[in-house]
Amino acid sequence: MKTSFKILIACIVANSLIGCNTDIIYQEEQYKTLVYILSGTDNVFATSYTLNEEEAVRYVSIGCGGSNSNEKEIKVTLEPNPEMLDKFNSLNYNYESEYAKFLPADRYEIMSYTATLPANSDYHYARIPVKVRTLGLSPDSIYFIPLKIKSVSNFDVNEDKSDILFRVAIENDYAQQLIPTYYSKSGTMTNPVTVLSGAKLVQPLEKDKVRMFIGNETYASTTTVADIEKLSVVVQILEDNSLLVTPYGSMEVEMLDNAKGYNRYNPELMQGTSKQRVFYLNYRFRLKQANGTFSAWREVEERLIRIED
Repeated sequence: MKTSFKILIACIVANSLIGCNTDIIYQEEQYKTLVYILSGTDNVFATSYTLNEEEAVRYVSIGCGGSNSNEKEIKVTLEPNPEMLDKFNSLNYNYESEYAKFLPADRYEIMSYTATLPANSDYHYARIPVKVRTLGLSPDSIYFIPLKIKSVSNFDVNEDKSDILFRVAIENDYAQQLIPTYYSKSGTMTNPVTVLSGAKLVQPLEKDKVRMFIGNETYASTTTVADIEKLSVVVQILEDNSLLVTPYGSMEVEMLDNAKGYNRYNPELMQGTSKQRVFYLNYRFRLKQANGTFSAWREVEERLIRIED
């Protein structure tokens, strides 16, 4: 046998062996069962709790990856992970006043930190319920429950997805926090006469209450707690869809009836073939000044139409 032919055969055999080894490595990675917590960017999972319920439940989801079902039952136990939130805040914010907050322990309940993934199941997930008491949570704060995998009974943990910042946001029928809710405003305000236009952020407070800035005031990166307390009103939607406007902070507010059909909420105003959700507001306010006196009264006649996705 010629030398060149022997070399060719040797190369073919060597390449075959290398290919087999590569396939084995690939298959090991492809089929390996890894346990993880379901989350998104920066291992954050955000969910919205309704203010319509005193105690609402959402879930932390635990999965196992791999092309095949797990051959053995997997018990997964989580535990609190406060260091994760500390790291998140240091990476994302410059000032402590901006920091995301731990959801207070008296605001949530996790009955069991352990979940079980059955063996050979077609559904590769298990869920841990997280019950939250929403009343009193602020739309101005970002709340997290930081968790991590403490132990698994079988297989390995995906270290990149071994922890989670479980974000708790609030919503009601009129506004939500997670995806900010805007209403298109139109109307006027007196003393001096001001045309109201543009978009207004409306935020959930309680089951039947939302908060908004007066007039053309808007939220910005420089907005402070003092600004919110000074310039915001609370709108309550009563059972008959009539509206009551009250101060959020230090201003004074009085209801008016100058505009026919106002101070009502219409959730089904027909515009062409579509329905719109509309607030009609008519009230007056005056702001408390630094010296303790109040500014002159300003009257508001305003229509707010929810901007839908």
